Amino acid sequence: MNRREMLAATAAFGAGMVLADVSKAADALSGQDPELKKWLLKECQMEFNHVGIPTDQDLEWDTYLEAIKVHIMEYENDPFGIEWMKFEEGAPFPECICRRPHVAFKIANFDEVIKRFKLIVPVSQPRPWMKTCFIEHKGIGIEFISK
Repeated sequence: MNRREMLAATAAFGAGMVLADVSKAADALSGQDPELKKWLLKECQMEFNHVGIPTDQDLEWDTYLEAIKVHIMEYENDPFGIEWMKFEEGAPFPECICRRPHVAFKIANFDEVIKRFKLIVPVSQPRPWMKTCFIEHKGIGIEFISK
């Protein structure tokens, strides 16, 4: 599949997430627990950040993270706001991250939030000012990014 085909196949997914009601995402993550939902939205200021899509295409990569064997085109540099990723053999990520799109949310109270979820990718610090981790929801990765 070439990049144009991937864009066409994922445009609805990405556009839908950008327009999605973060309140509904908080519902899903909280398991309908109204207190947890309120906490995610108010205290943690949960907000949509980006969609990440794995690819096997050779693109003009912005970053290569050798320690985790992944090439990244930053979402800020893609006209559709997509974070493109190419994982090398042996990348330390589960299948749902390496093979399927993920959705990322920025959150405050990062350290408190991650205590409430089962992490499938542990906390890392890809940039000095940022912490990230992943959980799984219905077969896809959800990335939490510190505010």
